[in-house]
Amino acid sequence: MPPNKPSRRVAAWIYAVINPIIHSLQQELSVLDSGNLTWRAYLRSCEMLKPIQEYVDSTQWPNYQTFLAEHPKSVFIAAFKRHDSALLALNNAAQSLFDRLLTWGDFLDAIHVASKNYESQRGSLGPRAQPLTDMGDDVRKEVAQHVINNVQLLPSHYVISPFWNSVGMNLLAFRNRPEFQPLHRATDNLIENTARVKQALESYRLSLSRDYDVPAAPVPGLSFEE
Repeated sequence: MPPNKPSRRVAAWIYAVINPIIHSLQQELSVLDSGNLTWRAYLRSCEMLKPIQEYVDSTQWPNYQTFLAEHPKSVFIAAFKRHDSALLALNNAAQSLFDRLLTWGDFLDAIHVASKNYESQRGSLGPRAQPLTDMGDDVRKEVAQHVINNVQLLPSHYVISPFWNSVGMNLLAFRNRPEFQPLHRATDNLIENTARVKQALESYRLSLSRDYDVPAAPVPGLSFEE
């Protein structure tokens, strides 16, 4: 395609592929910056962090595939793969750490101590403060997940919130232990890759907008002719 010619195909790349990915990567950075990975044991992955293609609406995947096919020698194919590999590494690190926490004597002992402290003051925490014995082994699993996610405060609709918000947060100190270093490194690596992909896409969007006279965002009433 010659430069300076409006293109519906380029518009589709910008609006259906590039912009959604940039928006989602910005949200991804916000999630990572908050310290809460949104990792879920039942998913075995981070709920709010996705592979690049999943940030594009599935109805627009043909445009996504066309975008990659038309840029085989660009940085994007490799950059997207690095991002997705970094995300997979983070999910794997979180899963390994979760499994470790459930069998780590020091951690389980700390949960036991926190539970005793909670039970001793439960009567003063209000009617939502339920006995932890009602939750069985789910207490350890939920606590481990919250520590992995660096949860500072749980909303009241969580059954375990009275425990966590009163004494459970002390367990976050385990995040300073060497066992958490692989998770921290994986998180830093994903942040670095996410920022690079976002910057590369923003730069390329500007180039496309200039070369093909396509606005960086849709303009109501403006159409494109081949």
